[in-house]
Order: sequence, then structure tokens, then C-alpha cells
Amino acid sequence: MEKSAKYKLFNSKLTAVISVAMVLVLLGITTMVLLMSKNLTDHVRENFIFKLTLKEGLSDKKISDLGDLLNEKSYIKAATFVSKDDAVKAFAEQLGEDPMESLNVNPLPNTFDVSLKAAHLAKDSLEKIEADLKALPEISEVDYPHDLVDEFTNNVKKVTAVFLLLAVVLLVISFALINNTIRLLIYSDRFLIHTMKQVGATRSFIRKPYMKQGFVIGVVSSLIAIAALFVILFCMGDMSEELELYLDTHNTSLCAVTFGVVLAAGIIITELSTYFAVNKYLGRSLNSLYLI
Repeated sequence: MEKSAKYKLFNSKLTAVISVAMVLVLLGITTMVLLMSKNLTDHVRENFIFKLTLKEGLSDKKISDLGDLLNEKSYIKAATFVSKDDAVKAFAEQLGEDPMESLNVNPLPNTFDVSLKAAHLAKDSLEKIEADLKALPEISEVDYPHDLVDEFTNNVKKVTAVFLLLAVVLLVISFALINNTIRLLIYSDRFLIHTMKQVGATRSFIRKPYMKQGFVIGVVSSLIAIAALFVILFCMGDMSEELELYLDTHNTSLCAVTFGVVLAAGIIITELSTYFAVNKYLGRSLNSLYLI
């Protein structure tokens, strides 16, 4: 009989650990998707090309100094010089024929192709950056796809809002599922809790072992979930390098944040659920316990 009771207790705790771990895996996957989507949008943002047209007659030294100045600016990720000769060669490849066969002078200007850091592609920032670049005496024109950048920024805001809403909904669902699991685990001890209360045990004394149990379940479930997520990331690491660039599976900060969220959520939710579940039975009369 004693072995049977111990087996049932172990089995119920094991079931609780597995149930909580499964919910935490889903929460971890959602966190990874949110972080990876940010990496993807940042990658796209940093591939918008800003073309800076240079004034005619600049010496090689002035062009070189300008390149150094551009690369030193905090909002610029990279600045690449494109000579008029390189520009006409690229144009000839796109056109399929060499325009210089019918022209005596190369009409294309020297330019710098500039990509900005993702954090600086907000509309207000772009206006300031454009004004700052136009103020440079060597630059005659700043050109970039205004409409495309604005449309992309607006779409990112909408998608981000949807993802955050889904994340909040999932967090609420995760709390509800874990809360129900913990409540079912403590349900079998409701008469024991009432007996301890009747013999004079304080609420904190009664609650303490259950809080400890909740902490252990939270930690063990989180570690299981983290191990599962690690396996998922390891399997994703076998993908092609091009796809991995967008997913960034080997990003240590991504892994650290995801695992941290899973661990924190596992402990906090199980502790809160345990606290509320024990308090529920502490406030019940003996007769009401039969009706639950």
C-alpha cells in the first residue's frame, strides 16, 4: 500500500514535470521565433542601399578621406566606393551591351554605396541622416528608395505587433496550463493541508514544502525544455549557410535569452501557481473540500 502511494506520488510529479516542460518548449520556440524575426528584419534593413553621388573633379585623396569619414559615422554600417568606370561596367552587364561604344564620355558619376545600421532606419532618423550627408561638401545628391523603406518599416511594425500579441496570448495560455497542472498535483493533498491547519500550523509553514516542490518542478521542467530547444537548434544548424544567415542559430545571445526566458518562466509560473493553489485550499472549510 505504501509503495503504491509512493508510486502514485512519483507518477503525478513526473506527469507535472513533463506537462510543464512541454508548455515551456512551446514558449521557448515562440521566443526564438521573435528573436530570429528581429535578426531577419535587421538583415533586410541593413541591405537597403543609399547611393551618395559625388561632385565632379574630386581627387583620389578626397574620395579616400570621405570614405574614411563615412565609415566612422555611428549610423553607417558600411560605405563602398563605386567609381564611374565600375558603374558603367555594371550598367553594361544589366543592359547587355556596352553604352560606351556610342558615347565618348562616361556620363555616370562616382558614388558611394552606403548601408545603414538597422536601428537608424526610422523615418525621423533617416531625415536627419539625409540632411547630415547632404551637408558634406563632396556629396551632391543622396538617393535611396524612400517609399520602399517606409513601406517596409510600416509592415515590420504591424508584423511585430501581431507577434507580440501572439506571445502575450501564449504566455497567458502557458500560465493557465501550468497553473492547472500544479493545482491538480496539490489537489490530492487538500485534506492533508486542512489537517495541518487544524493542528495549528501556520500558513507559511504549510506553504513552504509545496513552494519548494514547485521550485524543483519549475527548474527540472525548464532544464528539460532547454535540452529540447538545444536539440532543435542543433538540428537547425545542419541547414544551408544562406538560410542559417537569417535564422542565426549559432547566435549565443539568442540562445542565452531564449534559455533565460524559459528558465525564468518555468520557475515564476510554477511558484505563483503553487502559491495560489495552496492558498485556495487553506481558505476552504472541511465540507467544501468534499465538493471540489
